[in-house]
Amino acid sequence: MISLFIDTSLSDVSIALIKDDNLLSVIHNNIPGEHSVYVTKYIEDIIKENNLTPKEINEIIVVNGPGSFTGIRIGVTIAKVFAYLKKIRIVTISSLKARIIGKKSEYILSSIDAKHGNYYVGLYDKEYNKIFEEFKTTEQKDELIYKYHPIEVTEKDEYNIIEIVKYTRSIKSENPHAVNPLYLKLPEAMLKK
Repeated sequence: MISLFIDTSLSDVSIALIKDDNLLSVIHNNIPGEHSVYVTKYIEDIIKENNLTPKEINEIIVVNGPGSFTGIRIGVTIAKVFAYLKKIRIVTISSLKARIIGKKSEYILSSIDAKHGNYYVGLYDKEYNKIFEEFKTTEQKDELIYKYHPIEVTEKDEYNIIEIVKYTRSIKSENPHAVNPLYLKLPEAMLKK
């Protein structure tokens, strides 16, 4: 089984190829505002680098947010089109949950800085079951830490891509047309419409 992992949720973009439980390669670059320029090129490069063709990809795992509004839309759209055209399995995982996979604790709190004293926050139990994923203030986040005493994971913590692939095997494949970005808070431009 060859899996293509796509994360464009933040300015750090990660594209990886995994064969069975082996990481073949990863492209990880900080490209703020340049997702539309580089993501498809990175996918093409990583496939060629491993002497594969797009036909050999069996599944796509795409991080669908929260994070960069435009970045998420680009990654999700590329993944949807690829999965639809190749008729392959596609699964989504939130950027909050992806960071906790492989961590061990009674509770795990994942957060991404949403600026202006706000965070995207996910709280999970030891089985990685979502308690919630929400937009929170710094004070609300601190209250959760006080209440649950979780280990904390932030956007600075790297993904354990192999563990994510193993975890997503138990997730049912989605219809590519039903795959959508996950926004815990819409950008102000959309709220004003």
